[in-house]
Amino acid sequence: MGLRSGKLDAVLLLIAWGTAGAYAQTAVDLRTQSKSVDFSGASSTKPAKVGTTLPAVCVAGEAFFKLDAAPGHNWYGCSEANVWVLQGDGVGATSVAQLTDFQVIQTSSNVLTIGDACTALAPCAVRFGSAVYSIVQGATVTLNSGTGTARIYLTPNGQVTVAHDLNVTCSAGCVALSGVTAFPAGSVPLWTWTAAAGAWDAAGGNDRRALLSGKVVIAGAGLTGLDSGGQTVLSLDSAVIGSRVAVPASPSSACTSGSWAADSSNYYMCYTTNNWRRAALSSW
Repeated sequence: MGLRSGKLDAVLLLIAWGTAGAYAQTAVDLRTQSKSVDFSGASSTKPAKVGTTLPAVCVAGEAFFKLDAAPGHNWYGCSEANVWVLQGDGVGATSVAQLTDFQVIQTSSNVLTIGDACTALAPCAVRFGSAVYSIVQGATVTLNSGTGTARIYLTPNGQVTVAHDLNVTCSAGCVALSGVTAFPAGSVPLWTWTAAAGAWDAAGGNDRRALLSGKVVIAGAGLTGLDSGGQTVLSLDSAVIGSRVAVPASPSSACTSGSWAADSSNYYMCYTTNNWRRAALSSW
């Protein structure tokens, strides 16, 4: 019995050793060896690569989460070999009522990124009158030194501009103007950001974009205004400013008081309705 028991112990030991070896060498394939997998209790469930630079090489179907992109513009999918495409509609979770076009974010203690979401596939657009400008590339603003405020806006020709009382430099895609302490008339304000002792304030950004806006035009002295088809038409107020008309054929030609005319010989003035006077022109 003792011998048989010893053999049994040896067999059990071999089985245990073989089982342990099998566990150490076998990899589980979740595609074929799992069912109803629930990762809700896992401490980490990252499904994609993470970083600030899109990998140069990718295979169709891969995903990448870009850490330094604007909220709502972080997810990229590899549509074909080595081609990354931004996924989603571009509306950030922290920006439900405000589009992320021309969003400004602080990417380091001395760098602001403007319009990181503006790409050739999803350009940021702005309209001035009938002209529409599309911005397809973001820009960065580097603070070199100083304490003050940066005002970021679009000029009427579609130029991203940073006005400041600091020492800053802009990358390609924006222009820095020193000594400007207010948004210029006719510009489209985007953001303001304060800085102290050569560093951007972590809570110093203020969104100045307006999703809905309008311009009120009020006619001043000598003008009249009329809204027509979404446009305001300004005209001279004939009750205040006399308009030039054709030279009258006779002193009783039809006219409105204040109207005037001129030719090479005379200056004509309608002094009351349908009554003209003229004065001969001469040199001196």
